[in-house]
Amino acid sequence: MARDPAKTHIYHITDVANLAAIVAAGRLLSDANLIAAEIKPASVAFSHIKDRRRSKRIPGAGNRTVHEFVPFYYCPRSPMLLTINSGNTGKPLGYQSRIVHLVSTVARGIALGRAWAITSMNAGTDYLTDFYHHTDDLERIDWELIASDSWPRRATEKSAEFLVADEFPWDQVIYIGCHNEAVRGEIEQILAGTAHSPKVVARPDWYYS
Repeated sequence: MARDPAKTHIYHITDVANLAAIVAAGRLLSDANLIAAEIKPASVAFSHIKDRRRSKRIPGAGNRTVHEFVPFYYCPRSPMLLTINSGNTGKPLGYQSRIVHLVSTVARGIALGRAWAITSMNAGTDYLTDFYHHTDDLERIDWELIASDSWPRRATEKSAEFLVADEFPWDQVIYIGCHNEAVRGEIEQILAGTAHSPKVVARPDWYYS
């Protein structure tokens, strides 16, 4: 049976410090659009991987580059979150508590009518990444690995992505997962009085111990 895009959740991670600006803009922006708008969000990524994403092109999507797309993982507790938490991207050890998961679905991404892609692994890797453009290709992803908390030597595959061109509307975020109750309260203060206020849940199981 083909995987249902409406039941396939996707997770965009960002520093909680960026949330107010995202809500005010009403959208998540690709790195390319952030640069064009001269917006400099708090970054939690490797600069050299961002450089690779600027030049890596996506066949079947007008030959556009990866950094023109808003990225999502297919799971929380991603290898990238572990990298951030370990201090490898320049943030202090334990910084995962400041990272939030913005959750939507593949179906919502497709319904936007923008170019989109499914990747076989992390889209910024040095390895040859496969890009797909049909929902049937969700079956190409190793869902057992995606769901597992153990991924020795398979971080690139665990980090498979769903990509949406240019921007992703804030009102298509269905809920937010965060590290603890204190951060949940902080997020709810940011969302207070906004037109779209998705449910916020503290999910420590989405983070590393």
